[in-house]
Amino acid sequence: MNLSRANLRGACLIAADARGVDFTRTDLIGADLRDTDIRGADLSKSIFLTQSQINVAKGDINTKLPSSLTRPIGYDLF
Repeated sequence: MNLSRANLRGACLIAADARGVDFTRTDLIGADLRDTDIRGADLSKSIFLTQSQINVAKGDINTKLPSSLTRPIGYDLF
């Protein structure tokens, strides 16, 4: 699925299935990513993504993140 350039500002994405989604230039400011499945998703060029959003999402080794963010330690999926 391609959500590039989407405006997800403030969106409630709790437990959403976002596996493999392309988030290029997607505005994620204030989006609630708790338990969102981002395995294999490309968030490397998303905008306004924060470490706290990543910390509560479920990703894996194939999840692409911006270089300024790190994979959470101690999460089974990350």
